[in-house]
Amino acid sequence: MDIDIIKAQKNNLLEVLYIIRECSKQLLGKGVKYWNNSLADSFEISTDIESGFIYLIRYNYVPVGTITLRFLPQKESLLIERLAIFPAYQKKGLGQKLIEFAKETAKEKGVKKILGSIPIDDADLIRLLEQNNFVQKGESMPVEVNSIAVELELLQ
Repeated sequence: MDIDIIKAQKNNLLEVLYIIRECSKQLLGKGVKYWNNSLADSFEISTDIESGFIYLIRYNYVPVGTITLRFLPQKESLLIERLAIFPAYQKKGLGQKLIEFAKETAKEKGVKKILGSIPIDDADLIRLLEQNNFVQKGESMPVEVNSIAVELELLQ
């Protein structure tokens, strides 16, 4: 089994959109209403790819997951967005690999915190983040459904 994480390129747009769409469908089927097509349209994803914010995780050379990492210099933090693993590849430790990658990226940038916003009703993601020492920081910015903000203080 070969796993690697690469920066997404323009030619990966459809793969990123497909992964996000399939995860969205899965979450909607579980009653999690946070992810939908309005959360990430193709223009926004394309712009984030061109800006170097989106990464793909490949399993045996096949892109099966994605994460968006956005550096926020004014907050000295790294923002995690759109952590998604294609449903057939979940429960293989790939989400954990992306979290570890985010931590390494944050340390390389010298930031003090990793921030994110997740749906209150996504128990699997909450469990993954709690296992990685993220703490809930109350409700996040208003979105169409309730979400919570999470934060990880990094040791320097």
